[in-house]
Amino acid sequence: MLGKSSSVLVDSNLLLLLAVGLWNPRAIASQKRLGDLTTDDFEILRAFLSSFNPVVTTAHVLTEVSNLAGAASGQSRAGIFAQLASLCKILDERSIAAVRIVDRMEFQVFGLTDAVLSQLCADTLLLTQDGRLAAHLQNKGMTALTLKDIRALRNQANHG
Repeated sequence: MLGKSSSVLVDSNLLLLLAVGLWNPRAIASQKRLGDLTTDDFEILRAFLSSFNPVVTTAHVLTEVSNLAGAASGQSRAGIFAQLASLCKILDERSIAAVRIVDRMEFQVFGLTDAVLSQLCADTLLLTQDGRLAAHLQNKGMTALTLKDIRALRNQANHG
């Protein structure tokens, strides 16, 4: 299921989880934009990402993460933005012009950011919270996993 990719492309909510967790894991529970994600999810994500180089992003994902992080206030907002700035310095940012994406079916179904991700994951593992996007890409023969998949793989390894 994991293929031979040495790089991983991280979708918006999981990159936000990473930024918040690296800043202050206790802040994860108070970030409404992280929904049901927990400090355990952060630890799973961090451990999983540590085996990949590079960790890839796009300007579209970074824009979404910045917008999501902007919902925080005060010290949390400042800390999350500082951590996001640090991540920007080490992530491998890749781009595809929107004009090359807007005529693709994925744009109509998933929107611009996910359509770009679907193009970039042809040679890179995509890690997303969007089960529908992951299933679509898997059906097209691409490698895409959700955090739920990573949890299941970890549980298999621990019990198998």
